[in-house]
Amino acid sequence: MFRTLFLSFVMTFTTLGISAQSLASELQTVKFQVDNMTCSMCPYTVKKALRKVDGVKEVKAKYEGDGEGWAEVTFDPGETDAASLIKATTDAGYPAHL
Repeated sequence: MFRTLFLSFVMTFTTLGISAQSLASELQTVKFQVDNMTCSMCPYTVKKALRKVDGVKEVKAKYEGDGEGWAEVTFDPGETDAASLIKATTDAGYPAHL
């Protein structure tokens, strides 16, 4: 039963010309420099703010010292954009820039 359902699903996507790779290729990843980070806890606040944005799929952030850090965000461009991500970190007290 499961095998039949699975094969039907694969055949449908193959017929439509849709593959897992083409679905995944729609996501975008952007890396921002993030200001105002002062300790190793700041990336948690940045990640929390970014995860609240619709369309965000994955977030990494790191404190680099001297008030600076970075955030790398993978998102669906159909749901959000870089400006919205920058706004989220800025609203949380951590201005970001490309």
